[in-house]
Amino acid sequence: MAEYSRPQTKKCTLLIVDLGMMKVEATYNPKEVSIDKSVPWNKHKTSKGDNPILEFTDAEPKTLSVEFFFDTFEEKESVYKKYISKLELATLIMQGKSEDKKRPPTCILDWGGMPKFVGVVESLSVKYTMFFPDGTPARATAAIKMKQATRVTKANDKSVGYDNADGSPANQENAPEGVSSTAGSNGKSPRPSHNPVDDLE
Repeated sequence: MAEYSRPQTKKCTLLIVDLGMMKVEATYNPKEVSIDKSVPWNKHKTSKGDNPILEFTDAEPKTLSVEFFFDTFEEKESVYKKYISKLELATLIMQGKSEDKKRPPTCILDWGGMPKFVGVVESLSVKYTMFFPDGTPARATAAIKMKQATRVTKANDKSVGYDNADGSPANQENAPEGVSSTAGSNGKSPRPSHNPVDDLE
């Protein structure tokens, strides 16, 4: 009889791409991950009756919901300093960046055989569930919601159409599939856009 090989446990990890692939690993893996995809079908303006004509308007990104569990009781450390403070960086405007990069960073949820989810953190809700006698938090649950996006930009940024997922600028106009231009008017040749998911293979 062939010996059973127990699969290796992999920690669910949030990678903060624009901050040097900073890793935030859950102490205990989540019980579930929810991924939703809305398809916006609207009633056509000329449609009448109970069986209306529907029209497709535009695609919507997938959304992901997951809970990370953190525990630093045995280490006698602050769960906020070790884990939550890093998670918060995924929701904050990056400091020391050029004007067009003043936005929260792109992130990747990576967990074993699940498809890697590239996007941005839409919301973060933290619940502290255990404390040391001096009030230092020792356990926490972080509910994370992400919105899918392989390229991002900031509002009213017309000089850069969007950013690649690695934070490099790209020009959306006239760019073929999988190819981006650095600035459009800077005279540089288009180059293949880098996808940080490739670094995880």
